[in-house]
Amino acid sequence: MKNKRVIKVVTIVLIILIAFLAIFMIYQNLFASSNNTRFDGVEDHKLTNDEINSTKDVFKQIEVINDIDIFVNSKIIKIIVNLKEDVDFEQIKTISNQALGNFSEENLSFYDVEIYIESMNEESEVYPQIGYKHKSNSEFSW
Repeated sequence: MKNKRVIKVVTIVLIILIAFLAIFMIYQNLFASSNNTRFDGVEDHKLTNDEINSTKDVFKQIEVINDIDIFVNSKIIKIIVNLKEDVDFEQIKTISNQALGNFSEENLSFYDVEIYIESMNEESEVYPQIGYKHKSNSEFSW
């Protein structure tokens, strides 16, 4: 009878210990190891108004542009282009790569760039499209 009670107590203690160990490991992996590296250096690589406005001007070559928004999210420049109607996708690809020339080389080597192309044409078979440029590449991948 006494052995059963000891085994029961030892089992409960082991389960509690394993639970605490699991909670500690989850905490370490999810929270403690993040050193805010997603935002390191962002304050030293601010986009200028000239970079943003000249990039918007390049996209405005497309006559059916409804809206364009450019902003930074951690180490990613996000460009969102909304079209009134569908445009030849090759034209979008060309203009997107041209627009990269408006960002400084320093910013292009620091930030990744994502571009989202949307069309107000709900029956579009071409859009939406997403382009991505890693900071080490020179053009978008679609």
